[in-house]
Amino acid sequence: MQDKFKTFDQACVANLADEVNKILKAAQGHQKCAIGFITTDDFYGCYLCWDYSHDIKEYFDWENSLAPEFLYQPLVDVVEACQEIDFCNPSEEKWEFAKAFLAVLDQNIRRLPEQIFADHNFKRDDVLFFATMGDGDYVQEMLDASVELFHAPDTVR
Repeated sequence: MQDKFKTFDQACVANLADEVNKILKAAQGHQKCAIGFITTDDFYGCYLCWDYSHDIKEYFDWENSLAPEFLYQPLVDVVEACQEIDFCNPSEEKWEFAKAFLAVLDQNIRRLPEQIFADHNFKRDDVLFFATMGDGDYVQEMLDASVELFHAPDTVR
């Protein structure tokens, strides 16, 4: 499954650091920040949202968001290449796709240069990354799995 995400991964490598830099620049003066990768129930694209806390329970009400093209079309292309998966219903295949999506995001979050955080007076642990669906089959599962995957246990306490 991971091979299918190659183009999406490359788009993240080329663009994610710039987008996180924009978010952290906007968050200057705050002690914490949460950044969410929000996809649709059928994984048709993704956007970023953020808030100046680590409380991600109400992420759907956050006013700050970006919809960068690199998170949309490359992910749509991955979905369209996976014709064997029914993205409209919960299934083992759909959950495996979700886990592969989270793994790519995890790799790219870990690749973010420390300098991006330092430039805006943040430590990496001051920023809580997560991913989930805006609504649908695996909202809570993705939220829980992403926080656990993206962070050391001390970060989320």
